[in-house]
This record gives sequence, C-alpha cells and structure tokens, in this order.
Amino acid sequence: MTRALVIGGGIGGLTTARALAQQGIEAHVFERAPALEKIQVGGAIHVWHNGMRGLQRLGLAADVQRLGGRAAAVETAEMRNWKGRVIARWSALETEQEVGAPTVGVKRPELHEVLARGLAEGVLRLGRECTGFEQGAEGVKACFSDGSEESGDVLIGADGLLSVVRRGVLGEEKLRFARYASWQSVAEHRNELTPEGLFCVIWGPGARFLFYRLDSERLYWEGIFATEPGGRDPEGGRKRAVLGRFGSWAAPVPSIIEATRQEDIGRSDVYDRPPTKKWGEGRVTLLGDAAHPMTNAAGQGANQAIEDAVVLGDRLGRATDLESGLREYERERIARSGKIVALASGLTALSRWGNPVAVRLRDPLIALMMATIAKRKRRQDMAYKF
Repeated sequence: MTRALVIGGGIGGLTTARALAQQGIEAHVFERAPALEKIQVGGAIHVWHNGMRGLQRLGLAADVQRLGGRAAAVETAEMRNWKGRVIARWSALETEQEVGAPTVGVKRPELHEVLARGLAEGVLRLGRECTGFEQGAEGVKACFSDGSEESGDVLIGADGLLSVVRRGVLGEEKLRFARYASWQSVAEHRNELTPEGLFCVIWGPGARFLFYRLDSERLYWEGIFATEPGGRDPEGGRKRAVLGRFGSWAAPVPSIIEATRQEDIGRSDVYDRPPTKKWGEGRVTLLGDAAHPMTNAAGQGANQAIEDAVVLGDRLGRATDLESGLREYERERIARSGKIVALASGLTALSRWGNPVAVRLRDPLIALMMATIAKRKRRQDMAYKF
C-alpha cells in the first residue's frame, strides 16, 4: 500500500488525508502544534460552494453544515459602501441550486474537529515539527525536530505560509506584504441588520469590513485596513483602535465592534506570494497555503486547499506511477489556483484605495464588475470540476 506523509494538520492537511484514504492510500499527518485546538486558534472561514462541493466528495459536508445549523448558511451576499448604500447583491441560494452545494460560515477550531474526526485513529500525529526531507529512487524521508524520521512513498507539504517543505523544493523566498492588516473576531450579535443568511462586505476609504453568521447568536467579523508592516495597537487599546478606524461607518459596523470583547480581537499583517509554476519534484509536492498563499480578499484560501486535496487524492488514486500522478495534480491545480491568487490580489488593491475621488469611483466599478464579469466567473469558480 502507498504510504503518504502529509506535513501540516490544518484544513489542507486533514482533507488531504481523508481524500487519500478514500483512494486506499495510507496517509499520516504530522502537525507541529501540541493539541488540535492549537493548530489555528480562533477566527472563522467561509466555506464557499466550491469548498462545500469538495467536502461533499469527502463525505464531510453534512457534518460541517450541522456546526452552525441553518443560521450559518448564506442566502444573500451583499456589498455596501461605508455609508450604508448597497453596491451589489446576489443570491447564494441560486448558486446553491446551480452547483448543488450551499455556502456556510464556520469557526476554524470547530471545522478542524470535524475534519479530524473524519480520519482513522492514529492518522493525525501532534507535536511533530518537520525540519526538512530527503528523497531517493525508493522513497522519501521526513525529518523532525526531535531527531526522529518517517519514511514514505510520497510527501505532501501542507504546512502553510512558512512551509518548510516549500523551502526544500523552491529554496529561500521572501513573502509579499499585501500592504494591509486585519483585525478579526467572533462576537455575539443579533439584530435586524445582521440577519441569518447574510454575507456582507462593506467598502470604505482604504479599508474593508465584512461579517457573516456562524450560528443564530454568533457572527464573525473582519476589519481590513491599509497600513505598513509590523504595526501595533496601543497596549490595552485594540478595541479603541478598531473603533477609531470603523466606528464612524454605517450600522451595523459600530455595534458589532462594541459587542466584541477586546481580548477576543486579533490582529495580523497579511501576506501572500506570487504564483509559481513549480510545486514539487520527484516524490514531493505542495498543497494549500504552502503552494499558493493568497490574501483573504477573495475568501478562497481554505476552499482552494480543499479543492487541492480532492484533486490530489483522485490523481494519486488512479496513477500508475506516483511521480506522474503528483505532476498531473500540479498541472491541474497550478493553473486554477493562479487565477484565484490574481483575483485576490486585485481585490486587495481595490481595498487600499483611499483617495476620496477614487473611493467614489470604486462603487460603480464594483457594481459593474459584479453584474458582468464577476457574475459569470463566480458561477464558473463555484462549479469547478474536480
């Protein structure tokens, strides 16, 4: 039986192990975090239709949908400007009917629990930090910080933005700062302006704010703003800093922030990398953020990792030669993910527009894009054929 070593126990690594197991491949996931809940603390993601279609293929979609119930399922997606005017709106229910899968908001730790439960006992090994790998004609070997080694037939680097496996394949690279940072949190908030079924993105001067429900009581929000790298909030003053940036925006933005505990608000700079035409060599390949790190502007990072996992499992499952199976996976996914990275980068640039004249011009530009090119592309992206 083929033995696959998966480095990284995030969304990409866990879904990859599930996809490989479905193909009769023995997968082992090595994660440096000491506990499942520490793999990625806090935050949430939106699993769009394409990600849910991937989870359907893996037999996990129903469990994910149950996390937040009907309240977390999106019916309408909306874009507004910071003064409250609706710029664009589309029906997520129509897309769900077209592609056969809903779109839902989920908290990351809860999603990780579902994905981990989908694996056989002993597949996920915590507290194992990979430091590098070696490969030869007969197999590949992963090396760990405790001096131990693991041997397998293939190695998959799903170890995120600062991937050790990527460095072993492509050498040292610099991250690309997106020139903005993000505050994010989960808050208990419910009123007529944050109803169930709404995914909302609000555009303002040099900033963007979004929110969506995780269940009937909780919602996830994120405030993205143009800045220089390495910025810090005043000690004990993070919530005040967020209100200083977004407190004058139209409802419900201020009330969402006010409903959030300061200690629950996180801040991070946002980075990506330019797309690359090479993800692997020999018996090694990359997946998820290790392969195609992108900004959060398109909301597709985790969804693309799920797509990666399904395609990789399929290509390895029917390959007569493991290396050719890995290269076929890369050819398929490099083309697809590169387009999504470019989309995210373009939306990131729009988010940074701060000049008053440019901001006024952006509203009709977004409306036109959403009604024409983006409408067609959105349907194509959500109906991606695995």
